[in-house]
Amino acid sequence: MVKRNTWIGLGLLFFAVLATYSNHFHNSFHFDDSHTIQSNIYLRNLKNIPLFFKDGATISSLPSNQSYRPVLTTSLAFDYWLGKGLDDTFVFHVNSFLLFLALGLMMFFLAEKIFNQSVNQTTKNQYIAMATVAFFMLHPVCAETVNYIIQRGDIFAAFFTVLSLVMYMFSPLCRKYYLYAIPAFIGILAKPNTLMFGPILLLYIYLFEYGYGGDDLLNPKKIKNVVFKSLVGLAACAFGYLTIQLMQSKTFVPGGTSAFKYIISQPFMLMYYVSAWFAPVHLNADTDWSPFQSILHSRVLFGFLFLIFILTASYITSNYKITKPIAFGLLWFLVANVPTSLIPFAEVMNDHRMFFPFVGLTIAMVWAGYLLLHFLAKHIEETKTLKYFLLGTLFSVFLGMAYGTYQRNEVWKTEESLWKDCAEKSPENGRALMNYGLALMGKGDYKNAELLFSRSLEVWPYYSYQHVNMAILKNAMGKANEAEPYFLNAIKYAPGLPNSYFFYARWLNQKNRKSEAVVQLGKCLQISKANTDARFLLMDILFETGQLEDLKRVCKETLEIIPDNEKAKQYLDAAQSGKSKMQVAEESAVASGKPEDFLNLSLQYYLAAEYQKSIDAANKALALKPNFADAYNNLGSSYNMLGKFKEGREAFLKALAIQPDNQLAKNNLAWAESELKKQRK
Repeated sequence: MVKRNTWIGLGLLFFAVLATYSNHFHNSFHFDDSHTIQSNIYLRNLKNIPLFFKDGATISSLPSNQSYRPVLTTSLAFDYWLGKGLDDTFVFHVNSFLLFLALGLMMFFLAEKIFNQSVNQTTKNQYIAMATVAFFMLHPVCAETVNYIIQRGDIFAAFFTVLSLVMYMFSPLCRKYYLYAIPAFIGILAKPNTLMFGPILLLYIYLFEYGYGGDDLLNPKKIKNVVFKSLVGLAACAFGYLTIQLMQSKTFVPGGTSAFKYIISQPFMLMYYVSAWFAPVHLNADTDWSPFQSILHSRVLFGFLFLIFILTASYITSNYKITKPIAFGLLWFLVANVPTSLIPFAEVMNDHRMFFPFVGLTIAMVWAGYLLLHFLAKHIEETKTLKYFLLGTLFSVFLGMAYGTYQRNEVWKTEESLWKDCAEKSPENGRALMNYGLALMGKGDYKNAELLFSRSLEVWPYYSYQHVNMAILKNAMGKANEAEPYFLNAIKYAPGLPNSYFFYARWLNQKNRKSEAVVQLGKCLQISKANTDARFLLMDILFETGQLEDLKRVCKETLEIIPDNEKAKQYLDAAQSGKSKMQVAEESAVASGKPEDFLNLSLQYYLAAEYQKSIDAANKALALKPNFADAYNNLGSSYNMLGKFKEGREAFLKALAIQPDNQLAKNNLAWAESELKKQRK
């Protein structure tokens, strides 16, 4: 029974965790969030939830990333609905954080139960369990998962595994009717790593219910009992695995190359993960590590020696009742790493992979620390001074971990801050260099962006995404003639990537080569129906070029996926009634009431030289969204065109106060100030 003081302690701990993560709730989307959330059209309507369970094609707009994780995709669709879009990541982060807190609570019950089965049940075990949860939840490594929205899958895997174990441990009803297998199966549909619940349950039953170490492992009766008791858990995992294999999109590719080189590298990665538990000083969202080329590589040998050490320590500690939590935790760590250690992925390691295995590792390390202190206490005269010193040391460790986590949250705040950190730590990672360059390009720092892009192409010369981004940069720098070869290279090097076709089409549209743009967008959507940007750009071009029958087809297809999409509705109505683009923009803004649509209307008025109407529409956008930098820029541009440079200057200053790196607003402000200077003369 949990004591009142323990509940108070847990409450204080969760408040400390909230304070530690208080700076992360508005951190931006990153990395794989782009194709699984931002450009994934299926997330935009809850009616698509049945499609998520049909196959894996709805999780991502990139075919190669379309794994089967319907529970994860469903949770993101609810986030999109609750947050009313993608303007703010707050709802996404809140729901991930609540799941993280729920995991912490379940982990407390799990740890306490295991500790109680190793020594006599005491209040002290509750405090040790609480310390275990504190070590886990305040650890900077967890920030790599909590901040990374799509990797909520790792939180799901850990949560549902722990929940199933807690149900098995505490509820006779769940054991009798095998209800403990249900959360594990749900977790498998969120992330396949949850498959490891079966082996982890098997370890728990052997170590804490039937295992007495040594020769008992070879006893047929013992083996039969262990297998029978865990059979349902293993069956649930086997059924989950078969479900994933049947529903997985045929286009899904894990991304790895040589399985042999990948696998021989993994023991050293496990060694790194354990070292990160003690000293998380080299955390990196995207490393430049690559698989080792030979089994004779020194790091490969060290890795296998470390693996032997962990297995030996697990075996020795499994033979004594008091040290069984250490064995259980170490084996949990190894088992939870199996999926990412045996299946070759594109990256040989990721820091977010530590999250699920760290549940077990933390249990092992905290219990080992307690036993060490308990041993020392027998040989040292216990005094209040010593007690306070140990408590002070523990508090200092927690405080240091919380500070480290808070700082990692700051690193994850924006694309620029994250990729700057990655590029500095991983100078041979072409993707990190490219993404840092993208952040600088967004600020108008084209010179440094070009340097980073060039460096990226040096280390990864056939990286399709980098060729696309170099093309976009060349065009922005006024070197349009140099842009197209990069677009064509991107398609050549990765013909199966839809984004290459989309960005080439966008460039073709800007150059008024609209018929070619339509062809490229068709190829993009043929590969990825979920690509929202390509779909909406295609509607724009078809409407502008008067291809109304094709526009009807695209609009109807879009409305089948997102029935409430105002843009598709307006274009379909326009195609059927012959309305102008201006009329569509006006009706869309009024119907949706969204600031983005009023901004679009303002732009349409501006292009039509109806500057006062453009000002009115921009003001309506600002009334709905006062911190809308683009609306202030549009407002100022219209004032400039009317010769009201003073009003324009004020609008641009407001835009830059909200978004200091808005290059367009800077340029327009320079024009307004130049004209005002002429007027003063």
